[in-house]
Amino acid sequence: MAKRSLAHWRLLSSVVIGVLLASTIMAGTVIYFDALRALALKTALSQLSTSESDIVVRAERGPTSFTEYEKVSRAVDREVDGRVAWLLRGRERGGKTDTFFLTASGREETAGDDNARTYFAFLEGLDQHITLLPPGKMPEARALSSPGEPLELEAIIPEQAARLFGVGVGDRLSAVPHWDDVIPYASVVISGVFERNDPDEQFWRLQDDLFRSSTAVGFRTVPFFLSEQSYMDVLGGAFRDLDSSYAWLLEVDVGRLNAQNSQQAAFDIRRMNRRLSTSLFSYWQLTSLDRA
Repeated sequence: MAKRSLAHWRLLSSVVIGVLLASTIMAGTVIYFDALRALALKTALSQLSTSESDIVVRAERGPTSFTEYEKVSRAVDREVDGRVAWLLRGRERGGKTDTFFLTASGREETAGDDNARTYFAFLEGLDQHITLLPPGKMPEARALSSPGEPLELEAIIPEQAARLFGVGVGDRLSAVPHWDDVIPYASVVISGVFERNDPDEQFWRLQDDLFRSSTAVGFRTVPFFLSEQSYMDVLGGAFRDLDSSYAWLLEVDVGRLNAQNSQQAAFDIRRMNRRLSTSLFSYWQLTSLDRA
């Protein structure tokens, strides 16, 4: 065989060279298309803003309490941890109530006659992203009223809302529900007025895009911010039929995406949406990442 191969060395050389060239071309084609996919993905991601690439999820639950909130939280955390946690650089969460009528203290009977509205909200880590204006302080995580008396509690409000309504630290406003509940209203003492440390920070997206959207057009609104404990125990304990919307901002690190894992990422995002849509009430998920 060796003698015959050497006798036809020219033909054998052509075959060997041909095989090497074919293998090189085939390998180069794979590398070429991988490079095209990577370039296409990079281009698509570069066209998304940070807000578009992040994932926002929201679900509603009532009544407002830690027990009901944890049912939503466990379901969301289970899906996030199992499917998209590898994509994330951070998470923010918060909650808001249904909308209340807003009046000056002592004028509760006129609630709803004008366009003044309010809602209660909590944002995890809020105190790290705001500066309280003097002489304000963070609200007490307890009711100021005694059991059996009308609910009275403290809250902080944004500087813009304080200017809009001409109120400040120590002033009282009343939040009147538009539904029948065990108490007719809540008296809110403004314990502090705050300004944002960085108004453009992603932290504020839940407040700006979700929480205030229901009263953004045609209404004058004062959002009351509470601690999570006060939100659940004090407010939720007083209003027995109060529903809440709970939301999560999942901050995506697009640098972790590449041509090899992008299809899996899209599958995980869509699968999370389908799973949570079937298990949570009024669930929706917002992102442009899966389409990219």
